Amino acid sequence: MREVVVEFKAYLVMRNNSANTVKAYEHDLNLFARFLEERGYDYLKFGPKEYDEFLNYLSDRGLSPASVQRVAATVKSFYRFLTLYEHLPYNPLDEVPLPSYEKPLPKALSYEEVMAILGAVEVSDDLRMRDKVLLEMLYATGIRISEALSLNVLDVSVEDRYVRVVGKGNKERVVPFHGRMARLLEEYLKGAQPALSRGKPILFPNSRGGRLSRVGAWKIVKFYAAKVGLPHKVHPHVFRHTFATHMLMGGCDLRTLQELLGHTSVTTTERYLKVFLPQVYEVYLRSHPLAKIEG
Repeated sequence: MREVVVEFKAYLVMRNNSANTVKAYEHDLNLFARFLEERGYDYLKFGPKEYDEFLNYLSDRGLSPASVQRVAATVKSFYRFLTLYEHLPYNPLDEVPLPSYEKPLPKALSYEEVMAILGAVEVSDDLRMRDKVLLEMLYATGIRISEALSLNVLDVSVEDRYVRVVGKGNKERVVPFHGRMARLLEEYLKGAQPALSRGKPILFPNSRGGRLSRVGAWKIVKFYAAKVGLPHKVHPHVFRHTFATHMLMGGCDLRTLQELLGHTSVTTTERYLKVFLPQVYEVYLRSHPLAKIEG
């Protein structure tokens, strides 16, 4: 098997995978080879039964669900390669699914925490004004940070109070925003934005007039979170989770929230219910007459 793994690595390089990616694949296949050796299995006679054993083997070794899924994906890729280059007549793992793993959602911020961060921006110059508009936009719309950073001035309608977003899969959607956001944008577009962008249409420019990067946006969010004592709880995507949770708390239905967030499937949106339900239960206990009496 060692020789075939060398071929597989060359194949990965040929497909423009990075050195780190190739190294990660090699690490996973070393785990796989150790399993085969310990069980006395031949990799050319590996099938669904052995695959299930391998997943249990990884779990027993203390790998997290995310790591088990990653290693399983590597092994499936390896067998696609074996079939493609005719080491095997067919792929024995073709119909075998990856183990399911749902990445946990980060904890949403409270309303008070969000308002503290938004209020921490002291608008003393054009860059601070940009920071304020960016943070307010993330909370007002729930758009992804990548979507916010790709916005141009014409994507925003202050008069009609919406932003036109191009999301995953090049799918376009329109997301409304409230009056506070509209007033901030109007002021920003009259002064700070044209000054910072040097006349370019970029909605969120950096200090040199180019488009603000993800790293730059991450630093902005972290700076103001640290300013109010929340450095470990906040990164740009937390604003999206907070928007979704607060919308549900305010009575938004799942179908509308799905459209606002740009999720292809409502199943993805339903994950936010897991964050929201404990708060619903707390409200129930405080509100129902019998719950208040009996606890």
